[in-house]
Amino acid sequence: MIQPHLDLLLFTTDTEFAVAAASSGVDGFIVDWETKGKTDRQRGQDMEINADTVDDLARLSGSVALPITVRINGIEHEAASEIELALANGANGIMLPMARTAADVAHFLDLIDGRAKTIVQIETQDLVNDLASMARLPWDAAYIGLHDLMLSRGAASMWQALVDGTVESIFETLSGRDVGFAGATVVGGGHPIRFTQVLQELARMGAALTFLRRSFRREIQDRDMPEEINALRAAWRACHFRGPAAVESDRCRLFSDLRRLIEF
Repeated sequence: MIQPHLDLLLFTTDTEFAVAAASSGVDGFIVDWETKGKTDRQRGQDMEINADTVDDLARLSGSVALPITVRINGIEHEAASEIELALANGANGIMLPMARTAADVAHFLDLIDGRAKTIVQIETQDLVNDLASMARLPWDAAYIGLHDLMLSRGAASMWQALVDGTVESIFETLSGRDVGFAGATVVGGGHPIRFTQVLQELARMGAALTFLRRSFRREIQDRDMPEEINALRAAWRACHFRGPAAVESDRCRLFSDLRRLIEF
């Protein structure tokens, strides 16, 4: 049985950490330029807001050979100039946040014009409503941003979109395309939901990518990174050898834990 590969993309501009991660088996890096409107949008939330720079990108691209994706500001925030700046300083991919319509995505793709890999973040209810149109466009990958989708929907929890079937519906609409959600960390990590439970759901959905974010940077401390990435890959392979009963049992256990978390 051949298991699909799960791309692990790491948010970092720390070149020493990036070099270690590259030799440990991650698949690429993300430099985060998204700041405009983000502080107001996420005020009061325990969310990560970066302020990476062009110099960060140039320094990272000179230190690692793996692909680097730049998350620009939204399509309405000087996207054309940010894309040109990113490509001129070593970016191999561009990620678009906060798109609201398939027309936004189409405009983004026109600006890229085939010069870089494209990742579209699905994190507004408006874009979820326009997903059938987005599915017809030639983007490379999509990532469901559970935090901002929660804010867009006025939901009580970032996990609501998973429990109520929204995430699964997105995967069904975008069937056959590279889609991801949630975040990865060490196999023994994750709070309040264990990462292995999230990994099982990523496998059940057929995810192709996920992000290594704050929890990974925190939980990898005092651990051997190559061994931890190898353990994660082994757990991913194991997820694909589960039978139907085990897959359903794991899904039910995760959803039960998430419902308790949401209701609390």
